[in-house]
Amino acid sequence: MPAAAPASDPARDGEVDERLFVASVEKAMRVLESFDRDNQALSILELNERTGLGRSATQRFVYTLHRLGYLQRLAGAKTYRLSARLVGLAGAMLGGNAPLQHAWPHLVELARETGESVSWVELDGDEIIVLGNIPSVHPVAVNLPVGSRYAAMPASSGQVLLAHLPDAALRARIAAMPAGVRARFGDRDDDEILGFFTRARAQGHSLTEKNLGQGSVSISVPVIDGRGHTIAALNLSTLSARHDADAVRSRLLPLVIQAARDLVAA
Repeated sequence: MPAAAPASDPARDGEVDERLFVASVEKAMRVLESFDRDNQALSILELNERTGLGRSATQRFVYTLHRLGYLQRLAGAKTYRLSARLVGLAGAMLGGNAPLQHAWPHLVELARETGESVSWVELDGDEIIVLGNIPSVHPVAVNLPVGSRYAAMPASSGQVLLAHLPDAALRARIAAMPAGVRARFGDRDDDEILGFFTRARAQGHSLTEKNLGQGSVSISVPVIDGRGHTIAALNLSTLSARHDADAVRSRLLPLVIQAARDLVAA
């Protein structure tokens, strides 16, 4: 599997330069990042618990972000949610992602051809983030909204994005996994977990299965740029009731691989 491009901005690596680092900005971002798909409305008390900033500091940051228009207070309640003003920032970032914009017609065609959820996924530290998604046409389907974040190691997209790393680096990541993330590998030992990445490296794809209510199957292949770097993962997710793992490998995987090749060649 080709080498991956750097997964993070080099300016974020290494030690923090305290002369330049603005701690109050970091704290404000902690408040904004407390909101997610499962916590869309939060009180100051809940934000304090999630950020650890202290009630007084949390209240000041919430007040400031509310005054600036980045938080909205819900009418008749003492809770806040992210405001639509943040959409402009997200839109600017996504609109400036040239590879994603170039790939979009190919994602649309793959989703049309398969009828399943198709996503463009990138690596962000120890997590993967969905930056583009075409939902399945089926009423019951895997839902991966844009902006969704997941632990990289157990995910098929994370495995193809990390597969280029040397085994020693992968072992270090395995050893550092939080208990909740490691639990998703069941009782597998380090060597068995490493096998997910070495297989992804050798095969050029990764397949994972989940059994949360309705079982799902996720298949990912790397997106390779002209310099031979893995810049993203192309993911297709389906329900095992429609396509079990064998069917995904035999029927859907060739289409995902071809789409990844086509979008690079176009």
